[in-house]
Amino acid sequence: MGYQFFVRLSLAAVVSLGQSAGVLAGTITGTVTFPTQLVPSMTVYVSDLDSSRVRSVQLARGQANFSVAVPSGHYLVFLAPNEPGAPNIYGAYTQYSLCALHDADDKCADHALVSVAVTPRAPHASVTIDDWYLTDEVAQQIDRIRGAATIGGFDSEPLSAPRFSEYPSEPLAAKASPTTPAALSTAPSLPTATGLATTGLPKVDFGGSDLSDENRDIVERALSSGPNFAGHVTAALTHCGPACSRLLLIDWNTGAMLGLPPQHLHAEIEGALPCRPEEAVIFRRDSRLLSVSRVQGTMVVTQYYVWNQKSAALTQSGEYRRSSQTFCAIAAR
Repeated sequence: MGYQFFVRLSLAAVVSLGQSAGVLAGTITGTVTFPTQLVPSMTVYVSDLDSSRVRSVQLARGQANFSVAVPSGHYLVFLAPNEPGAPNIYGAYTQYSLCALHDADDKCADHALVSVAVTPRAPHASVTIDDWYLTDEVAQQIDRIRGAATIGGFDSEPLSAPRFSEYPSEPLAAKASPTTPAALSTAPSLPTATGLATTGLPKVDFGGSDLSDENRDIVERALSSGPNFAGHVTAALTHCGPACSRLLLIDWNTGAMLGLPPQHLHAEIEGALPCRPEEAVIFRRDSRLLSVSRVQGTMVVTQYYVWNQKSAALTQSGEYRRSSQTFCAIAAR
């Protein structure tokens, strides 16, 4: 009980975030055609040929469509199944994908990866992932891209992880809001300059929730400080038991209250990190990105979520696993 999670980013880290890839300019949407009838759980990878950045998006079992927000550039798109027992093969957007649309005589023999362009004049690109017959050379090329993105998989800070500055959000009020990372805290705080005088507190219906009086007080104190996530959202960390916390998000536009989507791991945040406890939940007022890190066995799992301002919901954008030893070794640097 009484766990509080604070975000502490050094000045160097803040500068690093500000110098990342910049505001996202477009999207790559795709459709997956899997050899079997049911599409398994998969990860979509989008590799930037200009910067070597790799973005990833998780697809749930049966999900055949995806969308990835990207800056202007040229990208390779491929994916791999996640589920145990699924074929250990890659699917990709290749010359075969282009050829197969026009050739019904099985003459499509080129499986080289094809780049997709996203520009200010053409900010939206569409692909179909239907080539599951990659040559060893193409598979090795994908292995190198994935290996460079993770620098050895579980044993480092993933370079392919999304950055807060890549998911900007508009403030609730016309005045600029602070850009420093926010901290999840149950301590009361004074209202900030977020336009509360003209906007007013959102009307939240607590009647349909199972919040205790203590947790309701936590939410109300968080609301009194204004939006602290994604411009229009207040994030609050409530209690669900000993060493157990639950993240609640209140949309200031609608008053709706929701939590983490129950994907892969439970929506509850149980236990404490072996080190860097302040990084259990990280978010910013000027960004739609939110990360949650927790222990799973001997690993530390970090999940990234993006707030969709149109649907007023969180969607998972990636998941990274590192050993507890590696996670703590990074903190010691």
